[in-house]
Amino acid sequence: MPGGVHLSSGNYGSAPNYMLFLTGFSIIALFGVAVTLAYLVTWTAGLFLHLPLAETLLGLAGPEDFPYLPLVQMGIDLLIFLCVLIVMRLSPLSGYHGAEHKVVHCVETYGRVDAALARTCPRAHHRCGTTLLAGLLPIPLIAVPLLSLGLWPEAGAVLVLGWLTRFPVGDAIQNVFTTKEPTDHQLATALAAANTLIARWRVDPDRRVPLWLGLWVRGCPQMKAGVVVAMQLLNWLNQHLPFWLDWGH
Repeated sequence: MPGGVHLSSGNYGSAPNYMLFLTGFSIIALFGVAVTLAYLVTWTAGLFLHLPLAETLLGLAGPEDFPYLPLVQMGIDLLIFLCVLIVMRLSPLSGYHGAEHKVVHCVETYGRVDAALARTCPRAHHRCGTTLLAGLLPIPLIAVPLLSLGLWPEAGAVLVLGWLTRFPVGDAIQNVFTTKEPTDHQLATALAAANTLIARWRVDPDRRVPLWLGLWVRGCPQMKAGVVVAMQLLNWLNQHLPFWLDWGH
């Protein structure tokens, strides 16, 4: 989260609802920054190469501009993905993310919450959502453009290879981009979240909640609400920005 770490068992959680909302909002805001960075890169490259690369990013270019438009779009999508990773790495979220993984490793390995032990634990975790994304993202980023060109064997190879290498690729993405060594404050928030969760669990270890409540405790609806609000804001900015840029002309 932007201001800490949320840990949940589905029956108990450790974070306030407003912070979960801000988490979803922040992720989309970072995505907006990444797309802006990718646009600047494609606009600059387009000027030097005399190609409508920025127009392709905006969906304004057609097959008449590029003989192999799907491949160009694939390259731009990969650029956007790289920009997302870079922006994530530069943001405080990566520090909290690293703290989260270290503390979870500590609890799983040593059976207790300990600051010194947690600091020595790795930042990559196989059960992180990054691992799942590493196995699935090759589908829209690479396989689908290849399919549109009729390259079925190549697309199939991407699907299989992406899924089989999801763990080493996921670990690499986590270590290089989506996590970084946490500050003492960031690690302290993760330790506090773990202690809060364990304390609440010990009150009633056998507690079971309905599916809808478990999703709420995990923070899914709150983060989804933050995502929706942020996307609406980005859409509003996207619609009005051209008029603002043309003001006075």
